[in-house]
Amino acid sequence: MPADQIMDKQISFSTLETEYSMDFILDEKEPSIRINILKDYLLKKIEITKETFFITFVDTLYENPVEKSVLSIASTFHYTERHLYRIFKKNYGVSPKTLLNIIRLHLCLTMILDENRELIDIVHRCGFFDQSHFIKEIKKYTGISPLQLLSSYQE
Repeated sequence: MPADQIMDKQISFSTLETEYSMDFILDEKEPSIRINILKDYLLKKIEITKETFFITFVDTLYENPVEKSVLSIASTFHYTERHLYRIFKKNYGVSPKTLLNIIRLHLCLTMILDENRELIDIVHRCGFFDQSHFIKEIKKYTGISPLQLLSSYQE
C-alpha cells in the first residue's frame, strides 16, 4: 500500500499484512524480545523486497545528511526533483526535504544525548544554518523545544 495513502491514519497491522500475525508479540512481556521480533520481521520484509533503491537512498542520507540537498539527491539517483518528490510521497508519505530534515534532527538528537559537545557545534555539524533554525525545526517536528526534549529524556 502506498505510504501517502496511509499517512496519518490508524490502520490495523492485519489490514496491511495478511500473511503474518503479530498477535504473539502482544503476549510477550519483555520489551527487548518484542523489539527483536519486530526487527526480524522487518529484516525479512527487506530481504524479499525488489525495491532496494529506498534502502540505499536512506543509507546514503544517513552517511552524510549535511552535504545533501534535494537537488543533489535527485541528481545522484538520476531523477528530476519533481520525480523524486513523487516517489517519496508515494513510498514514504513525506517529501525528500522532510525526510532529510528528520534524518538531520535524528543525528542532532543522537549527538546531543550521546556526546558531550556544545550545541552550536552539533547544530552546524548536522547542516543547520544556526541555533535558531535548529530550535525551530525541533519544535516543528516534536512540538517542544530542545531544552524541554532534553529534560523529558533525562527524567
